[in-house]
Amino acid sequence: MKPSTLLLFVVALAAALSPGYAPGQSKDTRAEVALQAAIKKEAVDGDLKSAIEQYKKLAQGRDRAVAAKALVRMGQCYEKLGDAESRKAYERVLRDYADQTGAVAEARARLTALKSAEPSTITVRQVRAPNTNIFGAPSRDGAYLTFQDESSLDVAICDLATGQTRQLTKHKSAWEFAFDSRPSPDGKQVAYTWFRDGIYELRVVGLEGTEPRVLYSNAEVMWLQLEDWSPDGKSILTVLTRKDRTNQMALVSVRDGSVRVLKTFAERAPGRPRFSPDGRYIAYAFPQRPESVEQDIFVFALDGGHETPLIQHPANDGFLDWTPDGKGMLFFSDRTGTVGVWRTQVAEGKSQGTPELVKPDLGLALTPMGFTRNGSYYYGVKTQMNDVYIAELDLATGKLISAPSLATQRLAGSNERPDWSPDGRQLLYLSRRAPGAWGARALCVRSTESGEVRELASKLNRVSWVRWSPDGRSLLAAGQHPPGEFNRFRIDVQTGDFEPIVKTTFGWPSAWSGDGKAIFYHKSDSAANRSAIVVRDLETGQEKELHSLAKGSSNYAGGLALSRDGRQLAFESSESGSKIIKVLPAAGGEARELLRGDGSLMPPGGTIAWTPDGRSVLFARRTSRGGLKTELWSISVQGGEPRKLELTAENMRDLSVHPDGRHIAFTAGQARSEVWVMENFLPANPSR
Repeated sequence: MKPSTLLLFVVALAAALSPGYAPGQSKDTRAEVALQAAIKKEAVDGDLKSAIEQYKKLAQGRDRAVAAKALVRMGQCYEKLGDAESRKAYERVLRDYADQTGAVAEARARLTALKSAEPSTITVRQVRAPNTNIFGAPSRDGAYLTFQDESSLDVAICDLATGQTRQLTKHKSAWEFAFDSRPSPDGKQVAYTWFRDGIYELRVVGLEGTEPRVLYSNAEVMWLQLEDWSPDGKSILTVLTRKDRTNQMALVSVRDGSVRVLKTFAERAPGRPRFSPDGRYIAYAFPQRPESVEQDIFVFALDGGHETPLIQHPANDGFLDWTPDGKGMLFFSDRTGTVGVWRTQVAEGKSQGTPELVKPDLGLALTPMGFTRNGSYYYGVKTQMNDVYIAELDLATGKLISAPSLATQRLAGSNERPDWSPDGRQLLYLSRRAPGAWGARALCVRSTESGEVRELASKLNRVSWVRWSPDGRSLLAAGQHPPGEFNRFRIDVQTGDFEPIVKTTFGWPSAWSGDGKAIFYHKSDSAANRSAIVVRDLETGQEKELHSLAKGSSNYAGGLALSRDGRQLAFESSESGSKIIKVLPAAGGEARELLRGDGSLMPPGGTIAWTPDGRSVLFARRTSRGGLKTELWSISVQGGEPRKLELTAENMRDLSVHPDGRHIAFTAGQARSEVWVMENFLPANPSR
């Protein structure tokens, strides 16, 4: 028998033995092959929407056995997507394919399961919590939520029943504050990350606000990420990023602060490591390749230290948490084309069966917070509403001539980073198309004369800021290409083509030289624990250091601004709780301090700008610590007291002054944080 004939015989035999096959009925071998292709699309590729379209076509075919099986599979796909169309597919099998006994039995079983699940339908609701930074987690009993209080930058808790809040910590100097926090398993203590004098510490405080204990403090650690408590409450799981850029997944003893390093990672850190409820495993996400944004999920066994893959898929899969009963885990994935929350069963540290979609279309702005014992999952959502505004000022007197108005009404809340062209005829800005610091951005240009907006045909859209070149023919941008690799790029305005200029870590905006033949940018040297301002010749690639800072004691805190005559650079740095504005000769030399002010009043990530005559530097300052309202100020390069101008806005930043010296473009807006909880989506009576 020929191989091809044998293959057809095997397919036909398999179909004949499958449920619902009636002896003597005609079979369509092509339909069976198409059914297997659709099943592969669903089960192997995870592309549920494409599989549904293939099942629909098969359900219209003449082969009744294939059509019935396709309807059952289509119903299961709809179930995974949370779509009520699943019921219609199963009901059609019962109505139109009574002779397909196997398919009928399966459809009836699925309808029964759907009906029994109706009383505990998944619910998603917003929690009464403060609009603040969502760096925290719920207590295991669901009584309270920890968070970073934006006004004080201390650790606080929110009573989830009443919405009332109170602080747990109190900073003692202007330049120390809290980051992330996690309640202990018994809810009596809170662990948190604390920044003090350039060092990140791991601390623990009692729920009644007793004096904090410092568990771990190490000047060799650049960043300490608090991850999870061990189930017995004796250790705290952390990720330590050292000065050599290696990352260590480590346990810190709650009793004496001793450290046990579990695994070391080169360059990239594991994503959201979490203990299994029995304390035997730690699951986390990690990039599929060194340059990749896409992640897979792995399990690390504490007994023996071996690591095994749990979820491997071409999509981006990020770990969220183990379910409270330890029999499954939640993860987010974009495998259906949009980001949703998925669940997979787990036994002995290994995935069991096919992952199921729990909640589709949650978006990339989700910040995971954690489970409570009853199976409710808390997460944060942060919405960023930014717009570009244009105001007219008399810089000599500080008087406001015309109030700020929107540069564009297109895609309100999504526009930022304005930059006037050298001739002032165009205003460049970024328009957000996807969330996140490196989500897609469109490069938009507004005509100063007509107000019309057009998009540049850029082939690089994962950018965080852009700047016109002096001749207006190209742009300087910070971008991510390939995914996960950060560079400075030059973008051709006419063609949209781009080329890398220099590979750097993520940093503040750079500046062109006056002739466009060089760029000024911040360069970090982690091995030497220092950062510097350098000028790079774009033709030769040669660099010259102009200014440097030793990390820890001080840091650069904003972008670089070049005066209109190309002779001076202005920049911001932070030191011991103060923000400092300095000017530096573009050719190199001594930096002069213009202003030293309270760092809490200077917006983080804010920018400075020169007046066209080069006599003053403009900057934004908050009216109160932690407040949203900001004012525009100027400081003379000759020194003296700063002067307040009449322009105010919420979170004003990204200042750009028109060549006429009267019109100022800037970004303003606010971020809103919300806490949500997802309930009734796990098997009954989970416990931890």
